[in-house]
Amino acid sequence: MNKRGYIMQFIFIGVFVIIYGLLNYYIGIRGYNGISAKLPVNRLLYWIIIIFFAASYIIGMAGRNYLPEAVGRILNTVGGYWIAAFVYLLGFAVIIDVLGFIGRKLDMIPGIIKNNTWFIAFAVIAAVAILLAVGTYNAIVPKISEYDIKINKKAGNIKQLKCAMISDVHLGEIVGRDRLRNAVELINGMEPDMVFITGDLIDGSVKPVKKGNMLEELKGIKARSGVYFITGNHEHYSNAVEEITEMIEETGVTVLRDKTVKINDSLYIVGREDMDGQRFGHKRAGLTELLEGVDTSLPVIVLDHQPSKLDEPRKAGVDLQLSGHTHAGQFFPASLVTNMMFEEDFGYLKDGGFNLVVSCGYGTWGPTVRIGSQSEIIKLNIDFAE
Repeated sequence: MNKRGYIMQFIFIGVFVIIYGLLNYYIGIRGYNGISAKLPVNRLLYWIIIIFFAASYIIGMAGRNYLPEAVGRILNTVGGYWIAAFVYLLGFAVIIDVLGFIGRKLDMIPGIIKNNTWFIAFAVIAAVAILLAVGTYNAIVPKISEYDIKINKKAGNIKQLKCAMISDVHLGEIVGRDRLRNAVELINGMEPDMVFITGDLIDGSVKPVKKGNMLEELKGIKARSGVYFITGNHEHYSNAVEEITEMIEETGVTVLRDKTVKINDSLYIVGREDMDGQRFGHKRAGLTELLEGVDTSLPVIVLDHQPSKLDEPRKAGVDLQLSGHTHAGQFFPASLVTNMMFEEDFGYLKDGGFNLVVSCGYGTWGPTVRIGSQSEIIKLNIDFAE
């Protein structure tokens, strides 16, 4: 990154911290006024707690390579949950204040509400607590999502493939080895022919992954025709993508970084470098380049972490693309943003001979919370022409 890039990044971070701080102050004031109307509250202690919650994730992320692992895990966990709580507390506070303003102007606020504002504060806190509890369940209890896909091409002697797909595990301080072990057990229960890991296996720092020997669990995956991995944006954010590549290859998983492999003379698997890698000096090959010499009369399956620029695989004659990245927004209202950003941010899209499956992911980024989505592993039943 050049000097101008660092300056712009510094300005962006500074503006973000100021806005984030002001919004936390707004939430803190509304909470203090509501709670103290009913209960005695130590003002200093209250604001120390609010500041700790608000700053935890920022400190945890900034110090991820320097803080003791246990401290980093606590900060990231507390801060992650606060991010989710912050979103909903802010939403409730704005709605209540807007309705209150309108009610005062029109003299429509019942006396029972005027005299019991504390009840609204406690109701909001209870509602947010319930949302976080439900969101935690959705985040840590995975489901199997199954898709039946028909590709109108012959694949040699292969009539059907059973494949498992997992994306966005985000191994690190929060998502640990036990979660990956559980995923491997679920995958093996499908008895798949192939397994696809479509990026963001690692959240960022490789330090906790190496210390916990987390990738050792990948050796337990059983797939008749191999396990294939592509990079996601977080592998590049780690600034250790080459080391991560080596670590994954040591487990027996095939890493496809702008590589094409032919399986049993029957079909092709094309693994693409994540598009964000270009920001870190890792060139991404065009799909046309990756398909040079490929017999497109055979099925072509592309693994691409981000479901962006879909006209490229459409025009190239790709039969199936598998992607992740979006988390389906992970929790509302972020889901509205991803829905606008991507042609298909979650689920299955079919357009003529082109098929796309986008996973909302197995792990989480930030808060271990999912509202409107659930942790998933995908089972693909792919039928070919006879």
